[in-house]
Amino acid sequence: MEPQQKKNFFSRNWKVILVVAGILLLLILLILLGSRKAVSPDVSYFPTKDILEPYTRLIFGDYFNTALLIAFGLIFAVFLYFIPRRFKLKAVLTASIIFLLISSSIGHFLVFFLFVAVLYACSNYSFKLRAMIFWITEAFMLASGMIFYRLFNYYSPFYSFASYYTMFRSIHYFVDVKQESLQKTGFIEYIGYLFYFPSFSHGPVDRIGVMQPQDVTKGHLIFGLKRIFYGIAKYLLLVYALSQIEKVPFSFWDIWRWLFYTAYGNAIQLYVLLSGDIDIVIGISSLMGFGVSENYPRVPYLQPNLTKFWQNWQSTIVSWLTAYVYFPLCRNKKHVYLKTMLIIMIIGWLHLFYLPEILQFKGLNQLIEFILYYTLWGVFLGGALALSKLLEKKKSGSKQGMEQKHPFIAKILYADTIFTKALTTFITFNIIAIGWLSPLYILLRQFT
Repeated sequence: MEPQQKKNFFSRNWKVILVVAGILLLLILLILLGSRKAVSPDVSYFPTKDILEPYTRLIFGDYFNTALLIAFGLIFAVFLYFIPRRFKLKAVLTASIIFLLISSSIGHFLVFFLFVAVLYACSNYSFKLRAMIFWITEAFMLASGMIFYRLFNYYSPFYSFASYYTMFRSIHYFVDVKQESLQKTGFIEYIGYLFYFPSFSHGPVDRIGVMQPQDVTKGHLIFGLKRIFYGIAKYLLLVYALSQIEKVPFSFWDIWRWLFYTAYGNAIQLYVLLSGDIDIVIGISSLMGFGVSENYPRVPYLQPNLTKFWQNWQSTIVSWLTAYVYFPLCRNKKHVYLKTMLIIMIIGWLHLFYLPEILQFKGLNQLIEFILYYTLWGVFLGGALALSKLLEKKKSGSKQGMEQKHPFIAKILYADTIFTKALTTFITFNIIAIGWLSPLYILLRQFT
């Protein structure tokens, strides 16, 4: 090959070479990390956890990263108050990198940074196989928690949850840029969006460009402190009350105790934990002059039907799935209810990539059991949602017909009273509370 030809080859394909070099560097880092001795979860090279955990455990129990987020966020919010607005985004990015470094190992941060760099290259530049490289990188990033544990006996819950939320954000950017509905952004802005430390491993899933810094006012301070207080109160309730409830194993002879202590207790505990996290994320963001979306706009367990429940449960993720999965699938208007069920099944399958008890599975049989559990989880909750939508559609049609023929009777039959709202809300809560525990799987194991 002539020198000029070599020059043309590298100038035409430098982006592909960059991506390949990044993947090779990632593999080298994995090998280096694999040579280390096994470490306990989320070991940082900074003694943060050793110093603070004895005190944070009094309020937050085992949820150290949430306590660290509050402490770090409050200190940085004071510092950020004196930073001019034009430097705020870069200051927040710097703080985010520091927070990521003190929350887990430096090696895991470098690997995660390389994942993000490859995703950025695939999103912003056109080259051969960029879509394939993007989706392969997404898959490896999402499964990185399992890969690290299986290969190196190292598990980081912090980065397992971060991979989950980063997947949604990076796919949004890739798809919207590819469809030209979003302008490309620079690398600093991109990692600032993905690494934003309050929501990095807690959610919600906001679109890029939504979070713009504002001058912090008295209203920001009051609102932020109030939300942080709500979050801490929920953690106190979780640690000192809800986590003390003894779960009752399922039995047909003891089903009422199982329903009350296990199903209801688990449902309330799950909401308190997740909504408490979001309260803290929103509160810290407000103190820094940033606005993030509500993941629980209204109390989801107080909704009268399953459609409204899912609109208020992890709403930013449900909105993402609706925009990037449901709408593309429903272009042909066929099998709409099956596609509705598929959305909830996807939510179930995503549990396989970040829950610690799944990532640390022992043997193929246990992994198959987890897959079966969350598949049936999705079938039940997704099927219930699809059936609810079908019944709502039929109810709406019959109501219109009755109103035209017998308006007085229709007013009685379809009256929206306090009693009917309470009844439908109670039914919805029971479906969800039982559904969280994958009842089809429980029944399957009862008879096998």
